[in-house]
Amino acid sequence: MSSLEYEQLHHNLKRLDLITLDSILDNYLEIAAKDEKSAIEILDYLIEQEAQSKEARSLDLRMRLAGFPVKKKLDDFDFKFQPSIDRAAIKEIASLKFIHNAENVVFLGPPGVGKTHLAIALGIEAARAGFRVNFVNASILIERLARAEKEKKLEDKIRGLSKFQLLIIDEMGYLPFD
Repeated sequence: MSSLEYEQLHHNLKRLDLITLDSILDNYLEIAAKDEKSAIEILDYLIEQEAQSKEARSLDLRMRLAGFPVKKKLDDFDFKFQPSIDRAAIKEIASLKFIHNAENVVFLGPPGVGKTHLAIALGIEAARAGFRVNFVNASILIERLARAEKEKKLEDKIRGLSKFQLLIIDEMGYLPFD
């Protein structure tokens, strides 16, 4: 491969936003040559690495945009501490079928029973599954909507919220709303 072809290849990889492929190409081609890999094996490996990297970056972006206050997992939820919660029902909700069906899920109960933990854990599962998720405290959401209404931007704000496939509104029942 000539210097010009080499530069053109890296230029095109950057132009196509194939960041990972661009960064691992040289080292992997050396390894592949030593291991006598076929062109198909080389392409398969490089494209798989790029795909995994893009998926990881996409998940990272979805997680940041979701605005989770902490990271919680369903596996970490202590069902023994809260035996009134139906583990089978939570498992069914965790299938995320409710998102596909455009259904609502509401966790009701007194403070300290794990509603927020479950909501965050389900939101994280949804983000991992590729859904756009937003987690917001109810009072903050009401504040933002009221401000948008005063600024005559309520319709835009609602349109922005509707882009999320899962909207998690936490602490809904703690404050009175006008």
